[in-house]
Amino acid sequence: MKINIIGHHLEITAGLKDHIGKKLKKIKGHSQDILEIKIILSVDNITHNAEGNIHLPKSILHAKCSCNDMYQSIDLLIDKLDKQIIKHNDKIKNNHFQNNIKRTDFSSEN
Repeated sequence: MKINIIGHHLEITAGLKDHIGKKLKKIKGHSQDILEIKIILSVDNITHNAEGNIHLPKSILHAKCSCNDMYQSIDLLIDKLDKQIIKHNDKIKNNHFQNNIKRTDFSSEN
């Protein structure tokens, strides 16, 4: 898995990298299929923006958060991405389960 952290009008410090790394462990535990994670941090006047993309084999998850504190915006971003991954995994599991039911129904009719 590849992790990119980019800063626009902001220097990425070791503290920010550590904070993001600790928070990403939460996401890594929910999915083993992650190909790449891209985090973009930026500052506009007073607001601190955090934007994230997670590349999965057949889809891309995207979230964006802004707050007055960079660490809070990172926390909100990771929470949003975590919810999206859980929802994505549930959709995949439900779809596979429904496909298996259809197959067994067809095989029982013949």
